[in-house]
Amino acid sequence: MEQKSMEQERSNSKSRDTSGVVPQPRILERGDHGISRNKIDRDALRALYRLIDEGHVAYLVGGAVRDLMIGKTPKDFDIATDATPRKVKRIFRNCRLIGRRFRLAHLHYHGGKILEVATFRSSGEADEVVRDGEMIHRDNVFGTPGEDSHRRDLTINGLFYDVSNFTVIDFVGGVKDLRDGVVRMIGDPDRSFHEDPVRMLRAIRHSGRTGFQLSGETVAAMERCRGQILKANPARLLEEFYKDLGSGHARNYFQTLQQLGYLDLLMPVIADWMEDSQGLDPWLAALDRLDGLVAAGQRVHQAMGITALIAPELLSHLDTLIHRRSSSTHLPKSVREGISSVLRQLKVYRRDEERLRKGLGSLALAHRCTEQGRWSREAENSPWARDSIEILFILLGPGDGRAELLEQARSFPEADLPPPRVRRRRPGRSQGARQDGPASPSTPSTTEDPSSDRPKRRRRRPRKRSSGPSEG
Repeated sequence: MEQKSMEQERSNSKSRDTSGVVPQPRILERGDHGISRNKIDRDALRALYRLIDEGHVAYLVGGAVRDLMIGKTPKDFDIATDATPRKVKRIFRNCRLIGRRFRLAHLHYHGGKILEVATFRSSGEADEVVRDGEMIHRDNVFGTPGEDSHRRDLTINGLFYDVSNFTVIDFVGGVKDLRDGVVRMIGDPDRSFHEDPVRMLRAIRHSGRTGFQLSGETVAAMERCRGQILKANPARLLEEFYKDLGSGHARNYFQTLQQLGYLDLLMPVIADWMEDSQGLDPWLAALDRLDGLVAAGQRVHQAMGITALIAPELLSHLDTLIHRRSSSTHLPKSVREGISSVLRQLKVYRRDEERLRKGLGSLALAHRCTEQGRWSREAENSPWARDSIEILFILLGPGDGRAELLEQARSFPEADLPPPRVRRRRPGRSQGARQDGPASPSTPSTTEDPSSDRPKRRRRRPRKRSSGPSEG
């Protein structure tokens, strides 16, 4: 009977896109979900009760509810409320508003902790939603909890927890999918992927992190909409990759990308290496070692995460790099060109690319230390020794003393690049004296510029030729 009810609810959630009708939620009482307030962040609880005391509806939402129900410790505790962002800012002194597509409130706490508070979103059919074809670019339309739950990506992320009565609220069938171990899109998956292509990557991410299976209709829609991923913002894609490289589940995630054909679209140079086991096996091994470092609680810089992602390309140049005799960190031209082709496809930040290059340029020094079984004085004074041994560990594994040297290098100061220099634009010739900004045609620059009080530089006039008797 319960299964039939849930199937009917899922059918209602799919038809909601056209009818606009939100079905009645399924309510799980305190004894049916196993969530304890002791597992919820103290500041998140205080924020929830503060909003409720001010007369607002406020729920714990998304991944926090999902993780609490399956016995995991949530990484983030997000809140959804009917209070508008401006009202949230009035209630909390530690609040800052961010976002353009959808305004969010961030509550800032000691130690850099941030709680995200979002206002319930509407169905997305109002005039204020700005679309480019089927992709949503701005969405500041507020709605109800039921509408908001249907605007989320996955059913297992569409659950609400109400601290006022200790219940879980399910509008989208997420409880059943959570208990069945299924990752399913909310509503029509084709429409969802066209609105936001990055949702395809998120579905793969949650499948890898939870061990759940992608539902059949989700996989079929991903195959049909795979090309839409090229419409996503490259910087946003890179941030998604950084998240997964540092998640401890990088192997599962990127292997699924490769199996579903996304690697061919997003990283064709890397995909070419996967055509046989000689490229695939070292790549998966490098991602495994990266996951091992994260699981051990080591802080791995995102530039080192890129090392694992492009491991096949780096391994093809490894002999050249570790047998160099030059002490310079400047890479040979052949290596630079090979690596640059991959990094350009990923749109890696220049700062991360520079740090990776410096670490690669010091591989020969680190390799000599592994042969000697200890760090040399030169290596200990190098700012890139820690990065270089970490790169060797990811590419080659813990053997030949690399694990011991990496453990010792943890005490070395972490390498850092100087902040990028800001280039100052020189004023045009027509602007005369140097100013802080462009000159306005309506206002003379000499009246507003403090430098106009200084004596002007006198121009020397060309000397006139003295008139004398002409020759000839």
